[in-house]
Amino acid sequence: MRHSTKFYYVGYLLICLLFASQSSYADGSKDLYPSGKAGRRAYLRAYTLANANWPFANDGAHYVYAKVGEVITLASSAQNTGGNARIRLFNPSGIQVINNTSNGQISNRTAELAGPRFVGEPAGNNRYVPIYHTVTIEGIYRVEFVARGTGDPSTSYNADANWTEANDAGIRAWDVSIINATNDAFISGRVYTNVLNLTNGTTSPNNTGFEGILHVLTKDGYTYRVNNNGNNGMYFTFLVNNNGFLNQTTQEPIYKSLNTTSGLSGQIHDPNTADNSKQITHKMFYTLPANDLPTTASGAVPGSNTWLKNTVVVPEVTDVKLVGVDGTIGQVSNKGGYIRFTAGTQGNVTILIESTQSPAAFVPRTITGFASSGVNNVLWYGKDGTGAALPAGNVPAKVTVSLQGAEVHFPFFDMEYNRLGTIIELLDHNNLNNVVSDLVYWNDTGISAPTSGDIPNPINNSQLAPSNSTGISSNSNGHKWGVNGSGTGGLFGDNKSIDTWTFIKGANAEITSTVVVKIADLKVSEITPNKTAVVSGDNITYTIKVKNDGPSDVEAAPFTFVIPTGFNPQSFTFSGNGCGTEALGLSYDAATRTYSSQLDLPNGCEITYDVTVLVTNTTVAGNQQVTATILRPNDVTDPDATSNITPTVPPTDPYVECANNGLGVACNNILNNTNVVFTSTPPSPEMRLTKTGTYADSN
Repeated sequence: MRHSTKFYYVGYLLICLLFASQSSYADGSKDLYPSGKAGRRAYLRAYTLANANWPFANDGAHYVYAKVGEVITLASSAQNTGGNARIRLFNPSGIQVINNTSNGQISNRTAELAGPRFVGEPAGNNRYVPIYHTVTIEGIYRVEFVARGTGDPSTSYNADANWTEANDAGIRAWDVSIINATNDAFISGRVYTNVLNLTNGTTSPNNTGFEGILHVLTKDGYTYRVNNNGNNGMYFTFLVNNNGFLNQTTQEPIYKSLNTTSGLSGQIHDPNTADNSKQITHKMFYTLPANDLPTTASGAVPGSNTWLKNTVVVPEVTDVKLVGVDGTIGQVSNKGGYIRFTAGTQGNVTILIESTQSPAAFVPRTITGFASSGVNNVLWYGKDGTGAALPAGNVPAKVTVSLQGAEVHFPFFDMEYNRLGTIIELLDHNNLNNVVSDLVYWNDTGISAPTSGDIPNPINNSQLAPSNSTGISSNSNGHKWGVNGSGTGGLFGDNKSIDTWTFIKGANAEITSTVVVKIADLKVSEITPNKTAVVSGDNITYTIKVKNDGPSDVEAAPFTFVIPTGFNPQSFTFSGNGCGTEALGLSYDAATRTYSSQLDLPNGCEITYDVTVLVTNTTVAGNQQVTATILRPNDVTDPDATSNITPTVPPTDPYVECANNGLGVACNNILNNTNVVFTSTPPSPEMRLTKTGTYADSN
């Protein structure tokens, strides 16, 4: 009996030592404020009312990936303190599995540092008892931390000091952890958030602030380490995305800070909503993302998959082409063309179109936009860097495409001070202990001058186009503001949305070729019948003339000539007049009573068709209308017959091109003639031809 008791206590002691030897690996405030941390404690603001300080408010939303058999542990300093405080957990299907108001309390700083207990672990080592949930569905679980009250926090604590929970919207300490299936180790790097709504309390000293370190995982597999480095906004919002602030119309990044934190709809993607094909919210982890994270997992957005840890994709571009909007390789009209290329990953892209002749034929044009993985078509309106249309002719040019990968924007909302500059470091994906780059960029032009404190220097280091930026080391300089400031308002970042960004660039892909710009004023210049009065049994010959007033040559311009009911085709002749040819010979469609062909017309060339028809007794009495049309070929600008309808479609109908030319004037590509009159008696000798026709109105 004495031996068995001895072995029992030895076994119990070994179990206690085993539990005590395991680091808690809590994912939450403990990682932001480890023992000895300097600076101020930023609370988690857990309340859904949005305002200028917190434009993307939520109930402290976090996400955790877990596998079947593992245990999710949850805790916060607000639990069991009354008011609205609670923790909710939703499984990958969106079903609420926990709504707890009393368990999982982090009662003080000592308990926060010690972390949660394992399942069944006896009391000791200052560890607290969390809420436990054994995982039965693998995927991403949503955690919501709810604070006791709804008011703004009014106290401030040093990062390594003890704290007291208050009846406000701030949670001083919070934690989400994963215990492995054998209940003998914690798994770090499985917990992330899309947005942090934080508060340092009521004070905003210039010599201390939030020094928490976060790790950002991008959709294309890169990892950034972000050291907040003492920024201080009292009440502020922090998130990471791929585009920063947007043009409200085009939804493209503007690479610039905003002079407000209000009315942001359409100017930035809401991090509380799902990603789309162009707008991506990157994921912020408290520790390095776990190696066992899958590429995607169900949950976060119920009923769909969410990306997690993708294989790193190097930004590269291949197969660059210039294609007119109507589909002609290397040729553009005044409607422009597409820069077509294949991107190895999604990311923002910069395209430079420049003349290669000397002197340059046009001012270089830079286009920026977003590229999806795969084939992309970026629209270019055929204009140079000043907005002028390229001249007609063959223009030697080079098109260079540069894709930005691992692009991250770090908008701060209502961050008055950032006196040391946030340190942003891209980690080597082959060895996360190594830093690849710490360069950052910003453009704060347009931000109102502060009443106190310094502004960033330089105010803009992006040099307008991101592709031309050289960047500044965030370790040596960084994006600083509010230095030497005082007071609680009027500083540079007060009620402003300040963006800092960085990226890596892939190798440039380019083509050097001749851009063909074609402009040709095509017209039907004449329709002349050889008689103006006819009866059944007569033959009548129409002479139709079509001209290209240039300045460009055109090939395969579609021509039509429509005759009235009762006129039967007899014969036709074509005369190129020493300059024009038929790319496709004239043919007749009886169903539509239409002759058609395609014409090659050099600049200044006029061709002639003589079409003879027989007048039959089915002809309706009165004036007989015939119509001739000429249509611009694909990717040729006809000054008065090029449609401005969007989205762009190739030219197929001269009436559409003419009616939508945007000029509000008649179009010379369509000509009607109604001079011929059908009667039942022969015409008198005095009847003569008096006019050749009238042009169709474009309205």
